[in-house]
Amino acid sequence: MFWLNPRAQIAEPSLSEVRDELRSVLTSNRFRHSPRLRRLLRYLCTSSLVDEGEQVSEYTIALDVLGKPEDFKEGKDAIVRVEVHRLRKRLAEFYEDEGQSHRVRIVIPTGKYVPQFKLMENGNGHGSSGESEPPQFQTHVIEPLQPEPDVDSTFARRPRFGIRALLAAAFIIAVGLSAFAFRRAEERPLESFWNPVLSSPGEILLCIGNRSGGHSHAAAEASASAPLNLKEFHTADSQMVHVADAAALARFAGVMQARGKRYRIVSQSEATYADLRSSPVVLIGLLNNDWTKRLVGLRFTAERTGPGKVLIRDHSNPLRTDWFIDYYRPVLEISKDYALVLRATDPKTEQMVVAAGGMSIFGTLAAAEFLTNSNEFRKLAASAPKGWANKNLEIVLSTDVIRGNAGPPTVVATHFW
Repeated sequence: MFWLNPRAQIAEPSLSEVRDELRSVLTSNRFRHSPRLRRLLRYLCTSSLVDEGEQVSEYTIALDVLGKPEDFKEGKDAIVRVEVHRLRKRLAEFYEDEGQSHRVRIVIPTGKYVPQFKLMENGNGHGSSGESEPPQFQTHVIEPLQPEPDVDSTFARRPRFGIRALLAAAFIIAVGLSAFAFRRAEERPLESFWNPVLSSPGEILLCIGNRSGGHSHAAAEASASAPLNLKEFHTADSQMVHVADAAALARFAGVMQARGKRYRIVSQSEATYADLRSSPVVLIGLLNNDWTKRLVGLRFTAERTGPGKVLIRDHSNPLRTDWFIDYYRPVLEISKDYALVLRATDPKTEQMVVAAGGMSIFGTLAAAEFLTNSNEFRKLAASAPKGWANKNLEIVLSTDVIRGNAGPPTVVATHFW
């Protein structure tokens, strides 16, 4: 349906214009530090094109965006209405300030969850005569296509597959979003996992653990004033990275390169809190990466229970002790290792964090394989809850170790919220 300015037949906003407007809104000062409103706006705009908007409801928003359980009751919990009201208000503030001169505007009508894309005449709301007039808008509302006369009956029964579907796909690709995160997570789950990280407009921080991670820095701090010679610099713990961690880093860098994402590599001792607040981050390493344990509070954590003894603690079942490794056993006697994988919005930095680290290097290699191998990741998706692609998640992996070589990863526990 189109509401036309009777004085001029102005075309509806193009997909590229809508794409650019959505990107401008999401990266604006009004939205940059509001991850929940950003997710909500992405979801509503994408769903309006992917699903024609007819599947969006309080219930689907609650599950897919806000992480509510499947027994969510709209009548008892007004969280969706509250968040959509906040989104409408934030959009209005944006267009009164930063977006005042924008040619395209995104509007969510009161009482509805399907966005409208409005086109201002002449880009500033004024008529061509130069006289001050109320802003003239075109409203583009996505509605089902109606079959044309003489169209084959097969296509008449399925009007949404064709140009509409192609346009929707083009929109999603252009914006850097993905339909996989909403309705097709079961088909390409690995892309769904990475989408919240890769959809960020800026560079990604790859933060790798080193020998100084997890150790007391008292000695280093005491000698910090003494200048290092080149030999001391080359052999400093802060410069030493295990080859297995470097292999994991190479896998994640490959993910970024394959998708055209800019990234920056730092060691865990070089990274600062400001770095982690400025961009999404991939943390490589568990016991040797101090940032892994400083950020999101986890259900699963690595604990040192004695000299050389480490286990992964399940805080929902604290008596469980079988996810365990002893560093003083001969390496050829190690038959099992475990790893933690995390993807969550960190409450301290408000940035997306992915962490992958093993109790030893075998687990780290298994975690990296899991997060870069579509076949391995499908095993998680097969048992994941509905809407998992939009939830925070933790995964415990195990890997068989045979004569110092890690086997394929196996999912042994998960937590979604």
